[in-house]
Amino acid sequence: MVNFRGQKSTALQTITLLSMCLITSMPFLFTWNGIQQRKNSWQEGTPGTTCPIPPGANFTYHFQVKDQIGSYFYYPTTSMHRGAGGYGMLKVHSRDLIPVPFDRPEAEYAVLAGDWYRKDHATLKRLLDSGRTLGRPDGVIINGKQGKGDGTDTPMFTMIPGKTYR
Repeated sequence: MVNFRGQKSTALQTITLLSMCLITSMPFLFTWNGIQQRKNSWQEGTPGTTCPIPPGANFTYHFQVKDQIGSYFYYPTTSMHRGAGGYGMLKVHSRDLIPVPFDRPEAEYAVLAGDWYRKDHATLKRLLDSGRTLGRPDGVIINGKQGKGDGTDTPMFTMIPGKTYR
């Protein structure tokens, strides 16, 4: 089972390398939502046009994020891997020599939310394959955490009134 819910990666405007070591019994394929795949569109994970990574194999994604400043997310497009938590965020920072048209924020926060089910992804797949619906999720995951703590947990985000956050 793949389980890396809400992983966050950051990159400057240079070449990005993301290496995947798969411990799964099924083929695996990622899509990089919003990232332009310059001169390497064969790495964009569209089923039927891209070959998936075989079970137990390693693969390193190589792509350039130059001038693609912003927040993006990646997710698997095969089977129920997204339901198993195989998604995350990629944040591309600007180079210092490229000015941005606004003041620096007090802090920057990345928020990645997803559904959480008590059942594993294989059970959810069987439900869908039989024509049934998944129903409502059992909860929500924010940045890989359920949020139901014992009251002593550190807040995920701390903000000061009147300040700007991004």
